[in-house]
Amino acid sequence: MQKSIRYSLLFLALAIWSCKPNAVGKDDVLLARVQEKYLRYSDISKYVTPGLSSTDSLQLVQNFVNAWVRNEILVQHADLNLPDSLKDFKKQMDEYRNSLLLFQFKKLYVSQELDTITSDSTIEQYYQEHLSDFELKESIVQFDFVQMDENSKKLGEARELFQNLEDTTINRLEVENFCITYGIDYFTDNEKWIPFNDLLARIPITTYNKAVFLKNNRFIEFKDKPYVYFLHIKDFKVAEEISPLEFERDKIRKILLNRRKVILVENMENALFERAFQQKNFEIY
Repeated sequence: MQKSIRYSLLFLALAIWSCKPNAVGKDDVLLARVQEKYLRYSDISKYVTPGLSSTDSLQLVQNFVNAWVRNEILVQHADLNLPDSLKDFKKQMDEYRNSLLLFQFKKLYVSQELDTITSDSTIEQYYQEHLSDFELKESIVQFDFVQMDENSKKLGEARELFQNLEDTTINRLEVENFCITYGIDYFTDNEKWIPFNDLLARIPITTYNKAVFLKNNRFIEFKDKPYVYFLHIKDFKVAEEISPLEFERDKIRKILLNRRKVILVENMENALFERAFQQKNFEIY
C-alpha cells in the first residue's frame, strides 16, 4: 500500500506543477484506500496552500494521507468491534442539535431585544450597594510619565513641568503636546486608573513595598541609561482598599447587562410557555 501511495503522490506532484492548471481536477488523483473507503485529492485540495514549494506541498499531502489512513483504520476497527447499542448516537445528536438551536435563537433574540443603555445613576447605585465586592486585589494609580533621551535639551523643562502637575491651572493639552514632541514613550491620561503593576512593567522602577512607595512618592525622576524618566503620581489606592467607581464602571456595566440578558430570556421562555398553555399546544400526562 505504501508503494501505491508513493506512486500516487509522485503523480500528484507532477500534476500540481504541470503547466496545465486543471490537470489534477480532471482526473482527481486517488491517494489512498482503507477497505472500501477511498481518499482522493479533491478531498484534501483545500488544505494545500498555494505558493508552497513542490517539496513542501508533497510533504503536506503525504502527512495528511498517512494521518487519514491511520484514523480510518481505527474508525473501521471500532465500527466492527462495538456492539450496535454503543453505536447509536441519534439521541446525543438530537440533544446537541437542540442545544445549538436554543443557543443561536437566544443569542439572536438578545441581540434584537436587549436594552444596552445603562445610566450612570444605575451604575452608581449598584456600586454603592455592593461596595464590599470591590475590594482591590492590587494597587492602582493615576499618573503621568514621560521617557526621554538622557541627552535631550528639554530635560529641565520636563522636570519643571512634572514637578508642577498638581497645579490645576496647567494646560493639559500643552503637557500632552510636550510629551508627544520630546518623549520616547509617555502616558498623560491621568484620569484613568491603571494597575500599578502595569506601570512597573512599563518603566524600570524597583520597589519592595508598593504601598510604602506610593505613600511616599509623588514626583519621581530617575535615570536608566540611555533614558531619563519623569513620573508624577496624581492619586493611588492600595490593595484591600475599596476600588474607585471609575475603575469598576465597565465591570459593573457588564454585570448589569448580563442580569438583563438573564431576565430577558427568562421572560421570553415564560411567555412562550404561557402562550402554548393558552393555545393548548401541549399536554402533560
